[in-house]
Amino acid sequence: MERTIVVIAAHAFEARAVAGVGRGMTKEPWGRWMLYRGEMWDQPLAVIRCGPGKVSAAAAAQAAVQYLEPALLLSFGVAGCADSAVKVGTMVIARTVVDVALSQLEDLPVEIPSRFESSVGLLRCFNEVPGPVEGVVLCWEGHQASPETMPPGMPFREGPVAVDWESSAVAEVAEMWDVPWAVLKLISDHGEKDRLRRVAVIAKRPLQWSAEVLRRACTAFLGAEEAAGEDVAAKTPLVKESAR
Repeated sequence: MERTIVVIAAHAFEARAVAGVGRGMTKEPWGRWMLYRGEMWDQPLAVIRCGPGKVSAAAAAQAAVQYLEPALLLSFGVAGCADSAVKVGTMVIARTVVDVALSQLEDLPVEIPSRFESSVGLLRCFNEVPGPVEGVVLCWEGHQASPETMPPGMPFREGPVAVDWESSAVAEVAEMWDVPWAVLKLISDHGEKDRLRRVAVIAKRPLQWSAEVLRRACTAFLGAEEAAGEDVAAKTPLVKESAR
């Protein structure tokens, strides 16, 4: 079975944007979610609209691992940003994803992962496409669009800090099953009272371009993997029948 590019999006408008860069896409209910399936170039593409929140995103990512044979797992959509200097429409490709709530639990008797570093090769492919800016994505299910303070002990480097509700769940499941992953978020607001109206505006052309960036980066990454596999196969000496 050929492996699938799996994109997890919380909302319908985000899922539709990614489905728009595929071909032969079909749409069907998948439990309580919506599943779009087709192809991205010659690679199977699946987009899961799972609804907001870490629980939904984690369940969708795990279902993808079990039933869709993912080559890649990607969290895609819009996000808030507390820094008003970061322009609405900025496309953030996550260098690091932090689960804010878990990062603050310092007195637990067991270690729980709360910080996840994006797949290096996949991050490089996103950086080679015009548009994305490396940054940090904080996963924080609060009532504000963005937290005003950074998690303690988190020395962030340069770049914008986006805030969403789902990214750390996708990253954790992907790392658990050794699947390359990435998070691509489009800044839609700075927590303004009319943020839903702002999201509606950004959900049009800017989000469509983000989906195109995702398509190009994923295609480049999988193409490089395939070429590397063919190169290894070409250099591997054949075992003679008599040597068996």
